[in-house]
Amino acid sequence: MKKTFTVLLVVLLIASVFMAVSCSKGETTAKSSAKKETVKIQVMVGFGTGTDPSQIAVHEELQNEFNSTIGKEKGIELEFVTVQYSDAAQKFTTLLSAKMAPDICGPVGVMGVANFIDEWEDLTPYLERDNYDLSVFDSQLVESNRYNIEGESKLVGLPIGYYPSALYYNEDIYDRAGLEYPPTEWGTPEWTYDALYEQARKMTIDKWGLTPDDEDFDEDNVVQYGYDGTDWSPWRAWVGKFFDENGKSVALGMTDDFRTATMNSPEWIEAFTELERQLYVEKVRPRSSAAAGASLFGDNDPLGSNRLGVWEVFSWMSYAYETWDANFTWNIGAIPSMNGHVVSATNIDTFVMTKSGNHKDEAWEVYKWLFSEDVYNRLSHNYGSIPAMKSLQDKWLDEQKAVRPNINWQVLLDAGEYADNPNNESWVPNFGEVWDAMEFAMSSIIGGLYDSPEQVAEELNDEVQGYLDEYWAAQDAKASK
Repeated sequence: MKKTFTVLLVVLLIASVFMAVSCSKGETTAKSSAKKETVKIQVMVGFGTGTDPSQIAVHEELQNEFNSTIGKEKGIELEFVTVQYSDAAQKFTTLLSAKMAPDICGPVGVMGVANFIDEWEDLTPYLERDNYDLSVFDSQLVESNRYNIEGESKLVGLPIGYYPSALYYNEDIYDRAGLEYPPTEWGTPEWTYDALYEQARKMTIDKWGLTPDDEDFDEDNVVQYGYDGTDWSPWRAWVGKFFDENGKSVALGMTDDFRTATMNSPEWIEAFTELERQLYVEKVRPRSSAAAGASLFGDNDPLGSNRLGVWEVFSWMSYAYETWDANFTWNIGAIPSMNGHVVSATNIDTFVMTKSGNHKDEAWEVYKWLFSEDVYNRLSHNYGSIPAMKSLQDKWLDEQKAVRPNINWQVLLDAGEYADNPNNESWVPNFGEVWDAMEFAMSSIIGGLYDSPEQVAEELNDEVQGYLDEYWAAQDAKASK
């Protein structure tokens, strides 16, 4: 009995935050039964960015604006409800169990979407009903929110903003090495990873001033590295650069029906081999098994250490720009091609409607308002992202140039055309377990704890196949009940 009471109390406490209806509203309804009751639509914030006090203030401003205009006309009350990121998943799960899910969640990244893939409404019927023009967004960024699960295609969200990856580089280090900076145009034919490695070898220096091109280079006493790979990015940000014979990215590492793992394919083995090459052949990036390399960057971001030539990372590193400004001259270049393919691993934020929401038509009205141009612009600013809405991109570019006129900002805008698809955070069965297994495989090579790329690929494939079998067995059991 005590346990039952405790669970009930938790649900009631959460309900007091998410489903409260004011007394005054009840009194008004009683006085005028003919008046249409206002529907409250709640937007749960906490799956990603949006929880800082300054960001909450913008949400409150938008909430008041909607409620005093469109909301009043349509009988809809908008409420942004903020929870901390560390609590968001558990609170959302609790609300689902209590049949009290919020109507909309966001901003949420692709990984957040993947973790609750079965809970999101397919926006396709609403988009078709209202003849919504998707061409206002970069198409690659729209498609990153489209999922094909058991033969069913559904578009669960529109892109509120994106964070592409590009090459961030230290101009001072390039200058000292006498090198040309990375190209600013994507798809430059001669700009390949081989060309990048050639530059990186000249920027990788041991304490004696030698580079990997020198016979006596001391790889255990490196004081500056040329390249740090896709460090701080998931394994799929790297393997997504490899394509099969049909021209399709092998990022997911499994068949289209998600039932058979293919992480021991030639393309995956090649991806692991290329990682091995960076670390142990080219010797241009630190490996965690080397004491000097492991500690060289300290607690700072690698580029911020002022001991790294170039780094491939997402544009959400913007929080470090001021630190970089104070310590060295930096800029942005285009990512090289791998076997003829150019891919910018991209993080994308969206808003999603919940499948179990009780007021879907009203939620869709709020959703459309959030994606109206003026509101979209304010939200994109609020989250520090690049707008996926093409009409706002020139404005974003002008704003960046006004603060840092010497940076190649156009590189980031152009990256949208090269966004990875499938996305590096896209859903797969048993998402968390598969993700951890891939990250462990990558770290085993970086740490030198492996026999061969083939061995890493085979062991990973066996492990992931077990997770897929487990998932589909559970799905089959659920369907047979």
